[in-house]
Amino acid sequence: MHSMIRSDIMIRASGEIPSEAGGFTPFVADVAQCVSPMVKELEPLLSADAVQWVDNWAAAGMFK
Repeated sequence: MHSMIRSDIMIRASGEIPSEAGGFTPFVADVAQCVSPMVKELEPLLSADAVQWVDNWAAAGMFK
């Protein structure tokens, strides 16, 4: 986990953010949206959604 944090810090410091957390390729849902009407109608995720995930992970002890 700590190496992913360090990677994120280095990526952000570079000023170029061509990737997701940890340097992963950006997630694109174009194909899923083409083949699934349900996926196409989904609302985008909000920062509040991410906060809830992180809170849940913290409560589960992921960051200990």
